[in-house]
Amino acid sequence: MINPAERKKILIISLTDQDSDPRILRQISFLKDPYDIYCCGLTNSVIGNDKFIKAGLKKNSVFSKIVIGTLKLMRLFSAAEKFFLNYKLSIDSEMEKPLFDLIIANDMDTVPAAFRFFRSKKVMADLHEFTQSEFDDRFYFRYIHKNYVIYECRKYFPELNAVTTVCRSIADEYRKQYSVNPAVITNASEFEKLTPGGVGEKIRIIHHGAAIRSRKIELMIETAELLDERFTLDLMLIPNEPDYFSYLKDLAAESTNVNMIDPVKYRNIVRFCNSYDIGIFILPPTNLNYKYALPNKFFEFIQSRLAVITGPSEEMSDYINRYELGISTDSFNPSQIAAEINKLSKEQIYNYKLNSDKYAFELSAETNRKILTDIVKNLTEK
Repeated sequence: MINPAERKKILIISLTDQDSDPRILRQISFLKDPYDIYCCGLTNSVIGNDKFIKAGLKKNSVFSKIVIGTLKLMRLFSAAEKFFLNYKLSIDSEMEKPLFDLIIANDMDTVPAAFRFFRSKKVMADLHEFTQSEFDDRFYFRYIHKNYVIYECRKYFPELNAVTTVCRSIADEYRKQYSVNPAVITNASEFEKLTPGGVGEKIRIIHHGAAIRSRKIELMIETAELLDERFTLDLMLIPNEPDYFSYLKDLAAESTNVNMIDPVKYRNIVRFCNSYDIGIFILPPTNLNYKYALPNKFFEFIQSRLAVITGPSEEMSDYINRYELGISTDSFNPSQIAAEINKLSKEQIYNYKLNSDKYAFELSAETNRKILTDIVKNLTEK
């Protein structure tokens, strides 16, 4: 048993509500026993107040938008970074911050904060996206912010002791662009002891996640309207973009087989979805990260013991085909997707659910536990 006073100190940083950030929660879960874990984020009720350092993001004022946008356009990236760290971001300065043995900075926007606000022997970055293409479909990101992100990557990658990311394709992009070699830690969710339910006369499909316009969730509504009467679709959405959420709500209200349902807490999602038959995620590649998407919900569908349906998204399709979990269609076109789904029999859907059950442990977070703990052990013991 390690003496608590001798345990290595690790700080996990993210600019998120950590109570509902599954990747952060898994990092805490994997590391909390052997290490003394501190967290810095917008919220966190998982660890004690004495180990939580509150971060805050000031709301965008017209002044701040003009200043930071102008600095980025003029390629004064160092000044833009200082403006963000000194004006936009606040870190609780009242709590005494020890010398950490390791900081895990989640997403590139926390990496400068790791070096600016804290003392640490080592810093690793866990990158949840291919950062420089995260919102390539949006004007501001593509023409104003993107070069700033590239600057941050070039500046800080040489200073990092390790890099991890979410899938093979994004790791390959980082390798090609920046000559780093990220380890892959997928978004696989925790193993759940569940069994697949039988498929009834009504075949129940669910999609859950954030209502973000660039995800084009309306395509799944359009698809559902072309399905035969055996199928229903429930959308369990978080209104990240309220106007877009309202638009989807109006679309669903006009449909006879699409329902908008209230979201459940993150920890209850997998068990809640176990009563469904199919998990669906049709995500057109509006940016590079969507092209290579391998999200939490994909693995949550598996833990719920569902058949899984996606469009021809490279990473998700690879898993579906390798483990025979469902179907990945040849197109993102609703009529073609609906035609493929309408061909499915109850027996086929049930067999896909059985395969989700068969591979649930192999495709759970337990596979990633050793990857992360080995990286952390290597960094903290040298």
